[in-house]
Amino acid sequence: MALSDLTPGRLAKFKFPLIIALVTVSLLLEITVHWYLGIDVVYSHFFYIPVVLGAIWYGKRGVIVAFILGGALLAGTWLTTGAIDTGAVLRALMFVLVGLVIGIVADFMKKEQEQMMNEVTDAAIQSAVKGRSGTGNLAEVKSRILSFASVKRLKEQGDVAGLIRALKNRDPAVQYEAVEALGELANPAATEALMGALTGDQYSGIRWKAAEALARIGPPAVEPLIQALGHPDEDVRWKAAVTLGEIGDPRGIAPLIGLLSDQDRFVRSRAAYALGLIGPPATPALSATLSSGPVDARRGVISALGKIQDPAAVSILIQTLADPSDVVREDTMAALSEEGEFASGLLLEALNDPEPLRRQGAALVLGTGGRKEALEPLNEALATADPRTAEIFRAAIREIRATRGPAPQESPGSGGET
Repeated sequence: MALSDLTPGRLAKFKFPLIIALVTVSLLLEITVHWYLGIDVVYSHFFYIPVVLGAIWYGKRGVIVAFILGGALLAGTWLTTGAIDTGAVLRALMFVLVGLVIGIVADFMKKEQEQMMNEVTDAAIQSAVKGRSGTGNLAEVKSRILSFASVKRLKEQGDVAGLIRALKNRDPAVQYEAVEALGELANPAATEALMGALTGDQYSGIRWKAAEALARIGPPAVEPLIQALGHPDEDVRWKAAVTLGEIGDPRGIAPLIGLLSDQDRFVRSRAAYALGLIGPPATPALSATLSSGPVDARRGVISALGKIQDPAAVSILIQTLADPSDVVREDTMAALSEEGEFASGLLLEALNDPEPLRRQGAALVLGTGGRKEALEPLNEALATADPRTAEIFRAAIREIRATRGPAPQESPGSGGET
């Protein structure tokens, strides 16, 4: 992470781990330099770094760092010399004094800053509502502005409960900021509230932010999201589907496959997209749907399989080239074309499949892709092809040659085009 990325909000997440790390380093210095090497000067100056940072970040509470390091210094002195001299005591007291003074000042400055912000806010609000009658407007505007300003502070403090309360604010901007903050914190305790933002009567932007936040929370949000797949609002259904795909939990596979038969075309396409995101774990269940699902569901399965870079998915797609539905076969060829080099070997093998529809479909995909390596296998397969299949093979050969240039030398008696 670049230093420019360390905003106050992000830095807040690292305060405690950084203090722990610095205290640990200090204790290691005490053990190695003072106790083991017997050096009792200079090294303890490093202790002021965690002492000062603890006081700045945590106020008077940060003085505990000074007590820990002061105690470590005294213990090291006693273990090294068998006694605690005046110099060691004074240095330990100095740690505590510095931490306490800086902590008191830090607490005072925070209170002064809050008071100043309140005064500035009041002045701005008074100016904004000047000329309006009554005090209701002032109270309402002040509440909304303060709530908006407090979201950032709540996020820095990691106050999930406070951010959940902010979701109930009447200002959509405050709700949006609160949802975004909960997503950055990714605390499972916010799952229920975020599901309320996703499924409630919210602005689309808030719903989408809620979906992003739930994706960051991950597995704890899977079951509520599965329930949301049955929501009457198609906007909720497709957002929940995409979120399940981004989480990638296998529990979402069966419900997402069920959504491939949704009455809304966009919901069906997003469910297929989500299954593609889950990847190979979804392949067996998708394969089972191809043998019994309705046409719309089979088309959704094809779309999902086309996004999975996996040999098993490609094999299933090749088998589906013989589907009784013309539109399913067309979708299958389009999906195989998108697989690129990944499907090339299996498509070449399919040129000798006993089912003519598979042979024809494989040839069409190879021809459309301009696969030069398919020229020789296509020419060889012409010898045993039925008239309709041979016609398609020749068309594929012509298309490859037009795309890729001259063909390699053909073997005599292949029956290929010259």
